[in-house]
Amino acid sequence: MEVRVGVPLRDFYNGHSTEFELEKQQICEECEGSGSADGEVDTCSACGGHGVQIKKHMLAPGIFQQVQVQCGECGGQGKTIKHKCPVCAGSRVVRKVSTFQLVIEKGAPKGQRINYENDADESPDWVAGDLHVTLVEKEASLEEDNEGRVDGTFFRRKDDDLYWKEVLSLREAWMGGWTRNLTHLDGHIVQLSRQRGETIQPGQVERVASQGMPKWHEDGDSVYHSTEFGDLIVEYTVVLPDQMEKPMEKDFWALWEKWRKKNGVDLQKDSGRPEKPTMPKAKDEL
Repeated sequence: MEVRVGVPLRDFYNGHSTEFELEKQQICEECEGSGSADGEVDTCSACGGHGVQIKKHMLAPGIFQQVQVQCGECGGQGKTIKHKCPVCAGSRVVRKVSTFQLVIEKGAPKGQRINYENDADESPDWVAGDLHVTLVEKEASLEEDNEGRVDGTFFRRKDDDLYWKEVLSLREAWMGGWTRNLTHLDGHIVQLSRQRGETIQPGQVERVASQGMPKWHEDGDSVYHSTEFGDLIVEYTVVLPDQMEKPMEKDFWALWEKWRKKNGVDLQKDSGRPEKPTMPKAKDEL
């Protein structure tokens, strides 16, 4: 059996022990898989216990074909039950919800497969196969998966690195002099900051070393192995004001004009682009 279990990013980062429920086919405990209320099972008289019957079909006058079909009396079981089990109605199996323990290791990769031996659908006629559980990352939910109100809930993961978008105002991006405290998935603080006079360009990317995902290892964090971490990749988004008061607009315009005339550049002129259209005038070929 193949099952996918959604896990929040927080549990991939910290490691977690939890449970999940799964409805599967199980051998009826009331009749112990016999299907009989009194434990008596008879051999099917229609097929003689073989579970199949030989049927003749006439293809044409004097021409017959023999085919082997499943016995309709016993359903191919070769056995009949007079007093059927009231729980499974003679089917010998029931569908029930089972609870499984799930251990998510620290730094476990997305798509990790966990095997539960002989925990697939059961039947009296075969040995149960294995249950394979694949761990997938859940969509971040503020209500369900963020009790601690940590920013890290909304990190994005790629392999061992984590990604985050930080929003800055025009003043912060241009003038610096700001600090941000990000709460990581385990609650510790990652500080982002710029000194006054340090600028940030829109779309600029910063790599914060060792603040990403734990790198999964079979020995975990133990005397045999010390956990290493990926990086946190921060992309900065600059928000420009969409409106200004008239006095503010005049002050900014005067300031920009002053410095533009002193040592500013003309991007149109310095780019070397033509002032007028360069397409030739249309010609009459005739």
